[in-house]
Amino acid sequence: MSLPDLQVSPSQPGSLPAKAAPEARKPAAPRLYALDALRVVAALSVLLFHYTGIDAATKANWGVNQKDLFPSIFPVTSYGSYGVQLFFIISGFVICMSAWDRTPGHFVRARFVRLFPAYWFSIVVAVVIWRGIPDGQRTVPSISDSLTNITMLQVPLSAQHLVGAYWTLWVELTFYLIFLVVLWKGLDYLRVTIFCWLWLLAGVLVQQDQDIPLLGIFAQPLNTALFVSGITMYLMYRFGPDLKLWLLLAASWLVMQTDLVEHADGLKAKGMDRDPYIALALVTVFYLLVLAIALRKAEWVRWKWLATAGALVYPLYLLHEELGWAMIRKLYGPLGAWETLAVTTVAIVVLSWLVHKLVENPSQRWLRNRLNKEAAYPTEHRNPAHRY
Repeated sequence: MSLPDLQVSPSQPGSLPAKAAPEARKPAAPRLYALDALRVVAALSVLLFHYTGIDAATKANWGVNQKDLFPSIFPVTSYGSYGVQLFFIISGFVICMSAWDRTPGHFVRARFVRLFPAYWFSIVVAVVIWRGIPDGQRTVPSISDSLTNITMLQVPLSAQHLVGAYWTLWVELTFYLIFLVVLWKGLDYLRVTIFCWLWLLAGVLVQQDQDIPLLGIFAQPLNTALFVSGITMYLMYRFGPDLKLWLLLAASWLVMQTDLVEHADGLKAKGMDRDPYIALALVTVFYLLVLAIALRKAEWVRWKWLATAGALVYPLYLLHEELGWAMIRKLYGPLGAWETLAVTTVAIVVLSWLVHKLVENPSQRWLRNRLNKEAAYPTEHRNPAHRY
């Protein structure tokens, strides 16, 4: 899952009216390594869930129920899918941080450059796997659906995902579009808090009626609450905690827990071995971990290697599912379960590093330079009418 570089932008207290909020405090550290650490935890949790925590026998991977293959770790890794919820909390925090004092154009360019190069590469990998070494059980995505994946708009266009994990990218996109609205007027304490309350209220309305036009797309209750919690905790980090922010954070948790427990109950009813209240406890721990960062209780985490590890999270998230399952299908017979798990995990991490170095970095540099030049080029020089 994509997040921007965790560089802390300098505060500009002058941009906030004195009556709206306390003066912003300048961040103490140039990078939030603790957030990098949480991103790594979230990514590895999702990876281990897909490899060892799915309570089903499917030819897409092992062909054997993972609960029987890995009985010692299954009770833990079966909850690894909730790493996605941690990603969404972090995303709210980091997107608000990176967008502060930025223009809408800069925000859109930065998000495009961050998301798409590695994503497009993963599409090529997924198409090769689906066409070259299919699992023989699932329906191969059509050429039309594969092309639609290039846009990242599979959900509204009702196209099949090439990689199951792509569904979260649509959720991220809707968050960016919603946040762009408030960014258009410029971010400050008051605007962002009002936005969070309104967005959270929209999520509550969707809980009551799923058929409200557009709200069901842009205000899914669980995801909205998670993003709002991250934004709120960034405001705490930037301005310091106050009663209004504590109330907003508590409201986000209450909305989150309602939808999370309902969703987990539904999974349990379908035979998935998860306790709804263990899931709630886990996501609550995620809240507390990010809150510790917001309250500056984790500034002792400054291990430089976490920056590199954090940079691998997005390519790992994109590659681990279909590519990892293809490796598992080929290796499980000759190697056995634990050996296959180890080899596949290490291989995916190494490949993620290679993609980051050889694909992401060069393509992002090229795209960033090109888009920045386009943005800086006067509009009149691009108008054919001015050539004559």
